[in-house]
Amino acid sequence: MELPETATNEEEYMKHIPRKWLLLIALVALSLAGVNAQFSRNFSDEFVDSPAGRAFLQVYGALKSNYLDDIDDEIIIEGAITGMLESLEDPYTSYTEPEEAARAVQDRSGSFQGIGAVLSPKDRVNGTIVEVINVYRDGPAWNAGVRRGDVFLEVDGTIVEEATVSEVVDLVRGPAGTTVNIIMSRPGEQDPLVFNIVRGRIDIVSVESTILPNDVGYLRINTFANQRVYEQVTEQLEELREVGITSLLLDLRDNGGGLLNQGILVADEFLSQGDIVFQRARGITQRLASADSAAFDLPMVVLVNQNSASASEIVAGALQDNERALVVGEGTFGKGVGQSVVSLNNGGQLVYLSFEWLTPDRRSINEGGITPDIAAEDNRFGNIVTLEGRGAEPGANVEIVVDGNLLGTATADEEGVFRFIETIPRSEMSAVQGEAIVDLESDNALQVAYDALLSSSAVAPVGN
Repeated sequence: MELPETATNEEEYMKHIPRKWLLLIALVALSLAGVNAQFSRNFSDEFVDSPAGRAFLQVYGALKSNYLDDIDDEIIIEGAITGMLESLEDPYTSYTEPEEAARAVQDRSGSFQGIGAVLSPKDRVNGTIVEVINVYRDGPAWNAGVRRGDVFLEVDGTIVEEATVSEVVDLVRGPAGTTVNIIMSRPGEQDPLVFNIVRGRIDIVSVESTILPNDVGYLRINTFANQRVYEQVTEQLEELREVGITSLLLDLRDNGGGLLNQGILVADEFLSQGDIVFQRARGITQRLASADSAAFDLPMVVLVNQNSASASEIVAGALQDNERALVVGEGTFGKGVGQSVVSLNNGGQLVYLSFEWLTPDRRSINEGGITPDIAAEDNRFGNIVTLEGRGAEPGANVEIVVDGNLLGTATADEEGVFRFIETIPRSEMSAVQGEAIVDLESDNALQVAYDALLSSSAVAPVGN
């Protein structure tokens, strides 16, 4: 279609759009109306009445009508959604594509269908070079011979050497009973290893526990993004009490949060009275949850670090304000805001900022975080050196030296490009789900929390 030179306003422009594109534009408006059904008022009229909204429809029509190549509706509309949300410059508001949204729903359900391995990027800067950091005992991957340290090369014929964890997970997961072909490299092995693994149902266990000296119970919650967290907490607490623990160390380090209801339930498990959390939305502050009378009543401390966020901060703040437990560690992340999730018509999800959390004392968590009662640096993971360079002779070995210390070498490729990722041993993980492995001697913050728990003068009163 060719527009006349005189079509300079939008009414004239719309007249010259073919009828089939007008129908498509109308469908876009109708899809907006479908989303609006989830809200208190209809925004489609506001969209069409807005000059910017009409401009959006003009752009869509122009691309569908006159762009040199055929347009994929899904791609350009998802691009528009992403751009709209990015314009807010808000890290807590985002669009999740259908595949990733479906995977998140699986994770929150507490189980998925896959091979039973925990994956992580070796290149933590770019999130690539995916390695296995744990294999669940007696799971599909374990039975096939996959081991900690194996690195993904191919999945069902797709090369994944530079893929992200999410991309590899999308390929590895699939219906139970189906087979996935995986090629991996293994340190010390010259040739790649080939695995044909029959997928199975994998339960996600987000809570781990063990016994420390002096009958101290240790309970670690890795995430609240699992609707079975509270169930797993109560199960583990019951097992700890059966073996005779006299106090509890609750570890929320590196727990980035998740489901609000799980955080509230966990906090309530340790409180016999008092408020748990308040919510502020557009200037209105209201009590969101208070404790009931039944509670775990042994002395306890809570361990946090700068990566403890959201629901973790709600739990720590509730126990701290109610003087139920000492908080030990580093200042927390400061994600004191909550998001609402809207399931979209295309299977994707909209996550948008909608309210703020306040502790029982009405303290704002946002940005400031939770300040620990006893400061303790988390020394488990050092800084990782990664770099990429170019200009070396092809095949040359490049030594990486920092402050006179040789960290390792990198080999330049045929174009003279080399990359180096410092190798730092990862913390040991148990192959048995729900079993925690800890080391008081090498974990400074854990030792400080443990000492505080044993000191009767430092432990907060159990009663509320």
